[in-house]
Amino acid sequence: MKRIRRRKMQLMLLRTAFFGGIAVICIAVVLLVMKFIDYNSQPVINNEDQTINPPIVEENQTIEEEIIDEHGTKLDLTQLIDPATLNPNDKIDINYMKDQVLPKVYYTADTPYSTFATDNPDLGSNVDTKVIVIDAGHQTDTRKSDVWLSPYIDPAKSSSWVKGSLLTIGATGISTKRPEYETTHEVADLLKAELEKLGYTVFLSHPDIEEKLSGSERSQVANRNNADLMISLHCNSYDADKSVSGALALVPKIWDGYPSERLSYLSKKAGAVILEEYSEATGLRNRGLDPITKSSMFSFCKVPIILLELGFSTCPSDDKNMNDKDFQVKMVSGIVNGINKYFSLIELANIQTTPEIIE
Repeated sequence: MKRIRRRKMQLMLLRTAFFGGIAVICIAVVLLVMKFIDYNSQPVINNEDQTINPPIVEENQTIEEEIIDEHGTKLDLTQLIDPATLNPNDKIDINYMKDQVLPKVYYTADTPYSTFATDNPDLGSNVDTKVIVIDAGHQTDTRKSDVWLSPYIDPAKSSSWVKGSLLTIGATGISTKRPEYETTHEVADLLKAELEKLGYTVFLSHPDIEEKLSGSERSQVANRNNADLMISLHCNSYDADKSVSGALALVPKIWDGYPSERLSYLSKKAGAVILEEYSEATGLRNRGLDPITKSSMFSFCKVPIILLELGFSTCPSDDKNMNDKDFQVKMVSGIVNGINKYFSLIELANIQTTPEIIE
């Protein structure tokens, strides 16, 4: 009898061990599969250029909403500065807050735009010809990248970076189906030609439409060429209301001491003047200025800079206009008029502040 009980106990233990082993194997397989799926869904970091390849996005699937775009902000129509308060005819003091002391610059070889500290444009030094840098917004494909927010904050801290910032082809025209980067490059080429006819020295931040530059690298073009002004061209979007139309300008807003008060002031002045002339030439609504922070292009730029939203790709009429050859002539004319007026207001201010010579 004892032998039978012992035998039953042995069989029970064998069954328990057998099924327990199968359960352990199954759990291990499931964990391995889950790890494999998770690994393939994560961005792949390329250490050479610090870019991040985005996960594959299936049709009708969108990338997470919390990932910010190239502008570093989401459009909030309620936060725009009222155009009526901009005073675009006021004289502009090029030397405003010229001697302001800025925070320490972090200069390291392994961060984007490592020569920032030694690229020092001298505003107002270009007498014979003014230098303009035109940036055609966006690029030919979508990728994610870690963006260093400013050269004035410690890159060793994780809070100094925007992880997985989305760099894209931009908005797609609701009527024309044209990607934003095609429109901005087209207008940039026309604008460059017209400015050069007037004697300006003009550089494109990336003449090759296939070239992919971060915001800091685009600003580097302005800094190294001692530019007097940088203009980044974009097409806006507002999915919440397809009837929203018009033009607006993004300008640097001071955030923990940078960009400088001088650049913030001059950029706002340039934005107000150029936006007014652009709206007058095109008939598009002037929606005002949108001061933003945490834009790498603004934080790394040492010259006055504006980001001009030419119109709304999500608005059928704006989209058609921005991609119409005849309308583009009006767009370029307005921007040129604004640039001319901006520099004339600086000259007027210099004349007014020149001491009178008494004989």
